[in-house]
Amino acid sequence: MRKLLCFFGLLMLPHLQAQDRIGLQHVKSPLRLVLQDIESKTDVIFSFSEEVIKNLSVTIDKTNISLSEAIALISEQTGLILERVSDKQIILRKKSDRISVCAYLIDASNGESLPFATVLIEKEASGTTTNEEGYFKLEDLPPDAVLRLQYVGFSDLLITASTYADNSCQNIMLQPESQNLDEVVVLGYLTKGVNKNADGSFTMVSEDMGLFPGLVEPDILESLQFAPGIGSLDESASGIQIRGGSPDQNLILFDGIRMYNTGHFFGMISAFNPYVVEAAKIFKGGASPEYGDRISGVIDISSGEKIPKEVSGGFGVNGTHADAFMRAPVGDKVGVIFSARRSYTDMLQTPTFDALSEKVFQNTTLVANAEGQLQDGEDEEEDGDDGGELFGRENFLFYDTNAKVIIEPSATDRITVSALYTKNELDFSVRDDEDIIADRFDIENRGASFGWMGAAGPKWHYGLKGYYSGFDSRYENITSEDVEIEERTLRQNTVEDMGADIHLSHDFLPRHSLLLGYQFSKTDVFFQLFYNDDDDNDDEEDEDDFQNRDYDVTRSGVNYSNTVYTEYNYRFANKGFISLGARASHYSVVNDYFIEPRINLELPISPYFRLKGTFEKRFQPISQLVEFEDIQLRLENNIWTLSNGTDIPVLESSQYSGGLLMNAGGWTLDVDGYRKNITGLTSFTNGFITAPTNLTKGESSIFGADVLVRKKWNFYHIWIGYTFNEVEYTFLELQSTAFPGNNDITHNLRLANTYDDAHWQFSLGWSYRTGSPFTTVSDFDPNTNRINYGAINSERLPAYHRLDASALYKFKISSGGFRGELGASVKNIYARRVPISVFYRLDTNLNTGDVELNQIQQLSQGLTPNVVLRFYF
Repeated sequence: MRKLLCFFGLLMLPHLQAQDRIGLQHVKSPLRLVLQDIESKTDVIFSFSEEVIKNLSVTIDKTNISLSEAIALISEQTGLILERVSDKQIILRKKSDRISVCAYLIDASNGESLPFATVLIEKEASGTTTNEEGYFKLEDLPPDAVLRLQYVGFSDLLITASTYADNSCQNIMLQPESQNLDEVVVLGYLTKGVNKNADGSFTMVSEDMGLFPGLVEPDILESLQFAPGIGSLDESASGIQIRGGSPDQNLILFDGIRMYNTGHFFGMISAFNPYVVEAAKIFKGGASPEYGDRISGVIDISSGEKIPKEVSGGFGVNGTHADAFMRAPVGDKVGVIFSARRSYTDMLQTPTFDALSEKVFQNTTLVANAEGQLQDGEDEEEDGDDGGELFGRENFLFYDTNAKVIIEPSATDRITVSALYTKNELDFSVRDDEDIIADRFDIENRGASFGWMGAAGPKWHYGLKGYYSGFDSRYENITSEDVEIEERTLRQNTVEDMGADIHLSHDFLPRHSLLLGYQFSKTDVFFQLFYNDDDDNDDEEDEDDFQNRDYDVTRSGVNYSNTVYTEYNYRFANKGFISLGARASHYSVVNDYFIEPRINLELPISPYFRLKGTFEKRFQPISQLVEFEDIQLRLENNIWTLSNGTDIPVLESSQYSGGLLMNAGGWTLDVDGYRKNITGLTSFTNGFITAPTNLTKGESSIFGADVLVRKKWNFYHIWIGYTFNEVEYTFLELQSTAFPGNNDITHNLRLANTYDDAHWQFSLGWSYRTGSPFTTVSDFDPNTNRINYGAINSERLPAYHRLDASALYKFKISSGGFRGELGASVKNIYARRVPISVFYRLDTNLNTGDVELNQIQQLSQGLTPNVVLRFYF
């Protein structure tokens, strides 16, 4: 150490001249006397505090010694740092006054590390470079040292050493220069950490992501719904609809695992722990041909691909659950990631849980009396009838865990193994004066994946991936009266999906690349739909009588999929981008071949404007049954089923899109228009003129436009997102004319703004959308129990709007990197609730014996508070 200090002293004074030689005779003399002696014999002045030199002594007995040699001896014997700050002034400080800085340099546009970047100490000809992971460390710096971070194609960034003077080794985001449109076209597309890519996708980097209105955690599935063209009609995290497609038409991957259930608490909470998610890439259209077997959007989520440099993690609690996670290296070539999360709602029920329960476990009210006259709630109250409002009691919990191992056997190879498990359990009952309705629900998702990515030289890249995904769901609904079962519904659904991918890519010219790949998958699906109504009128012959709607449908199947795909990419000299690709698949379940062309074009026409366009044809051999009406209490009971080529065709989608993107002076304008046609839709019609066991086929036509206007001022972002969407269904067996789709939300508007500095994050947002379409009852005959419906989806529910807000404070607990967060959020501040969907159910009044028609309304989420307290190390 003393030799190191001696060397440092020599390094700090390289310009002292060798001819400045003096004589010093001191044996264990106080340091103050030695410094005064040197000052008397040279033209330098020493600056120091008395505390620094207190009780220090020096021995220098030399008749001919240079000033630099004397300084080195003083530094070696005292452990002090002597730093020349001017030609005639030298400062003495303790080594403890010096600090160390470590960090990872990250590409702000996509979350990738920046290897071999330059880190310079301003006003000094010294510094370092980052390693292959973007990591650097500098020691023995003055707290006010200024570091310049440089990387080709990125804007320089100046930081003060004291800002990063701890052992947490934070990520530092470098911004691509405005002219660099190769990968990213807009930084902070919505807010910090959300970036628009040249291929039309956008990337969300969790660690750097700003705070969205109504959220206290960086949940990917909820956050991405703030982008135009993406939303959820039922306000859930998992019910994501992209450009008019239904949730089951999205391909959602977690570390390469295909997900068949992405929510907890019936979709209100994401199944992915936001603190273990590193980043997600989202395509609304124009996805690479490596993504297949779904016809709508792509959400590709990753928990990280880099080996952690040091142990880090965190734990916390919010209004519904607690969680913990950890990232740690195991040597230089292996890293592990682990997380676990569990709700505590079976032990403690908070205001957050109460608000979510009120949203999920709700039902209303009688809408037709024994004479068949339809009534609304106001009329019923005036008549003194409360309409049989239902009150519920539930026992509910959820938990999830995931683990990942990352191995780097060489500088060009990376192996990953990941596993995920999620579970929901519910035992729910609801009672009114007449009936008891019980729901029992269990849903489980488990999965694992393997990946090996590598390079053979600078131009060849290869990959081998495999995955397994298992999904099990069992839902049972029992309606009883006087302990006798009136109705029983059973829905069981299992999916076993496994597959592999092998691909090879080659960069054969500076701006040209070609990808070739093969995929195999096996998907095994089973479902049972059972309904039984035990009633005294079973002998009735009228097939329209609701008493004679018993059914027991069981179906199973296996699909083997073999696919080859290719993609050619070319980047123009002006940094435009074109991708031409195709998939060719054979689905054994229908014994047929399917070709999917893909085209994606991004062309800058100036430094601030670019044109874009896509075309894609896509196929989907597995989907969920679309239910227009349900006479049962409805608790996330959609059913996955395989196509069979007859009553359940393979879904087919053709989508065209085009638009303009402007990004200049902190302003962003993004406009996209699109047209999508889908064939092969299937409905399990329960409550329409057809028998409930019939499966009917249909198609949809979607026309829409997405518009985003955003402005950024330093720490402040504000944006307006608008979506126009026209979804038209055609099911000729149900209705001879086309009708609005269940997800036909004509206008959807979001206004949001966020503020983010080193310690505080604030966000406030207002959302508005037109009401969902629904089908009315034209009349009901209580004598025959016949329901006559009006035109399908011919009416609309009231418009929906709400105001959300969030705040988060970040605080430092110790210099060792231990820190915390405290946050709060409120959804629907003014507590406005409107129906977001409507269903009907027939019931027998216990007192009168009359059959009544009940309307079951699902109201929007009420005022929902949430808090979070977290700690990181």
